[in-house]
This record gives sequence, structure tokens and C-alpha cells, in this order.
Amino acid sequence: MATKSSAEKTAAASDADIEADVEAGVEDAIDGEAPAAATLSDDDIARQLTAENLTKDYVLASVAASIVPVAIFDIAAVVAIQLRMIQKLSQLYGKPFTDKMGRKVIYALAGGVLGYGAGYAVAASATKLIPGIGWMVGMVSLPVVAGASTYAVGRSIARHYEDGGSLMDFDASKMREFYKEQFEKGKEMAKRARDRAKGGAEAVAETVEETTAKAS
Repeated sequence: MATKSSAEKTAAASDADIEADVEAGVEDAIDGEAPAAATLSDDDIARQLTAENLTKDYVLASVAASIVPVAIFDIAAVVAIQLRMIQKLSQLYGKPFTDKMGRKVIYALAGGVLGYGAGYAVAASATKLIPGIGWMVGMVSLPVVAGASTYAVGRSIARHYEDGGSLMDFDASKMREFYKEQFEKGKEMAKRARDRAKGGAEAVAETVEETTAKAS
């Protein structure tokens, strides 16, 4: 039997490296959060990418809603946005959805992770009640929390659906570590969205201050 030349061995090694890089690239494209690329169909990959993009869209919406200069109302707006996101993800994965089930999942995830959800958001929103600088302080922190929690909720729901689950059997206690990881990822995205909106927010703040001054 003829032995392989050095060139042939090198080519074979290069092919193996390229194949490994391709597989790694596919895994990175879906955040490494799904089954191995070899077991995914084109439809699975397309759906995961759609879910990721859909979640990012709602992160931007949450950041924008949290800039509203009205304490607590901003949180209600973010929850409504997250509910809409869950509804869209449910449609994408062919899962049943009700407003009640969606709210239950949101509160179970965000409320059950200290510093990663509801409690922190309420505190950040409440700073808007502080005269003078309160609104701007809330504007700095709340959009990041709102955007990051929206991303974490979206990714947690998508992961659960990909594993074959539904809202009816969603167990928040099993998803909390994953939720925390996704919350940290979502922070950077939310910060970028907040910074882009900062100029417009400052203009709104000036308008609010002028209106308040005239009213007094």
C-alpha cells in the first residue's frame, strides 16, 4: 500500500481544520445554545436565527420604552413588550400562548433572580421620582436592566422551546443560571441602544423641565 506524501498529509490536516472551523462558526452563529450543528436542519437554523433577531428587536423596544420619564409606567411598558415578544416566539415555534402564562414566566424569571430583574428595575424606575437629577439617573440604569432582562427572557423562552417545552411546563428554577448568563450578554446590547437614544432622551428631559417650570 502506498504511503501518503507530506503534502497529502498536510492537505488532509488543512481540510480537517477547515471543517472544524465551519462547525465552530455555525455554533457561534446560534450562540452555542443549540444541539450540535450536524443535527440541525436548515429550518432549525433559520428558526433559531429568526428567534435571535426577533429578541434583539424587542430589546431595542424595551430600551426605548424605559426612557419614558414616568416612574413605574416604564416597567409596565417593558412587561407589555416582553409579552408581545413571547407571543411572537410562541408563534415561531408553534407553541400555545396566553397573556397569563406569559406574565407568569416573566415574573418567575425576573423576580426569582436577585439583581437580575423585577426588584432592580423597580428601584431604577423609582429614582425618576427624585426631583432634579432623578430622571436622568433612572435613564442611565433602567434601560440597561430593561434591555438585558428582555434579551434574557427571549433567549430563555427560545431555549425552552428548542428543547421541546412549552409555557405550560416552563420551570424557571431550571433556567435561572442560563437567564443570568443571557442577562449579562444582553447588558452590552442594551448599553449600545441606550447610548444611541441618549441624545433624544436629553432633549425630552429638557422639554419636561421646561414644561414643569412653566406649570409652576
